Amino acid sequence: MARPLSEDARTKMLRAAQAIISADGLDACTVDEVARCSGVAKTTIYRHFGNADELGIAAIDDMIEEVATPDHGSLRADLRSIVLGFRGVVGHDTFRQVFASMLGRAARDPEFAKIFAQTQEMRHEPLRIAIQRGIARGEVDPEIGVETAMYFVQGPFVAKRLIELVDFTDREVDVFLDLVIKALSP
Repeated sequence: MARPLSEDARTKMLRAAQAIISADGLDACTVDEVARCSGVAKTTIYRHFGNADELGIAAIDDMIEEVATPDHGSLRADLRSIVLGFRGVVGHDTFRQVFASMLGRAARDPEFAKIFAQTQEMRHEPLRIAIQRGIARGEVDPEIGVETAMYFVQGPFVAKRLIELVDFTDREVDVFLDLVIKALSP
């Protein structure tokens, strides 16, 4: 009978991986390096994670605070809560560097791209639900489609923070959301 996985060992692995990723980037997060830094045996790491990519993604995911799925009764109010929640997540330079590293790795490594896409899918759930509710309430043109609407909502905020490297103000959030609401309306 197999022993249960140690939560203490998992915590040590994740903390070590986070420190490595923050200091040296995602590519430096290897099973050997995590084992060396955490004091956890490589066999234990492999019991928890199939490979270094899964470990790295889990470490990054553990660093990111969950954004709640709001239900304020209107698409605009829900989107504002989501955007402000994500602003707290992506407002750190470390996140921007790690995210860029993940995108680069996903572009050149198809296996990593699959793992990355799965974690992004989970992160998008609050936005997906908000848009689905907006469609159900008649606030979003159903012909647009949920995925297209999600990209349209995210676009200005991703461009501002991750490409232009500046934060967006509350006023900019409101202006962008006003434009988004107009564009998605039936």
